[in-house]
Amino acid sequence: MVLFGHFGHYNPWGMVTADRIAEYQREQCEFVDTRGFFLQFHNFWSNSAYLEAGLLILWLNDSAPGRVIGALLYFLSLGSAWFHGTLTGTGQTMDMAAVYMVLLAIISYGFIELVPWSYSELRTWILMFATAVLGLVAAFLRGRNFFGSDYFTPMLVLIIIGYMITAPFVQKPPGSDQPGKGGGIGLPAAIAVGAGLLALVCKFSDGDDNLLLAQHHGEYSKCFYGPDSIIQGHALWHVLSAIMFVGMFEYFRSMRGRSLSVFPWRRDAAP
Repeated sequence: MVLFGHFGHYNPWGMVTADRIAEYQREQCEFVDTRGFFLQFHNFWSNSAYLEAGLLILWLNDSAPGRVIGALLYFLSLGSAWFHGTLTGTGQTMDMAAVYMVLLAIISYGFIELVPWSYSELRTWILMFATAVLGLVAAFLRGRNFFGSDYFTPMLVLIIIGYMITAPFVQKPPGSDQPGKGGGIGLPAAIAVGAGLLALVCKFSDGDDNLLLAQHHGEYSKCFYGPDSIIQGHALWHVLSAIMFVGMFEYFRSMRGRSLSVFPWRRDAAP
């Protein structure tokens, strides 16, 4: 039905302003189709990567923090799709809220594994949900510099990187290195860092005004990703950052091996 709506040029979202069209074509280059069901077709559908990442963690990991992070990745797929499909202010708020909530939840999970806390403790659930609430509040306050995406998001990522650097120095408890339970942190670290770096390249090589990687001065024909191309930098950012989030989760999970891996081949040898 959605595809029929798009190709039939049915738009239930109302008309987006010319200024907003210009803003997002400058930032992301993908053509804003005001006749379509979704205004940014590829940037909308690529959010299914967050849904798949969330379902992967929800189905395969058996910890309370995993369930929270999986659910929040599902919410991120909805929030980001809402934004790119409609380009509304409400959609943008939900997108930013979901990004903040996922990052804060991963920080909370890293803390729980570093300390460590039991997954069944009330304080574990309180911390996971409290950081989710903080992410929602931060999104509504993003007009202030501290909570703006140019400040708050990098700060949260730096905290996660700090946790990842600290993790190798944390001693696993005896018996946690069983095959299929711990699995080592090398592979998830490579996935998280590799996908994260590629995602940044895609994000900052997209559009017409993105730092030093995309400066075309209004000539959209020079964009690295053409406005009508099926390959879009921001869409690739969605896919790669979803992979990065899975890598981050598996990294912290592998520190102590207290719950099941989200990678099936790491579970095959489990007793």
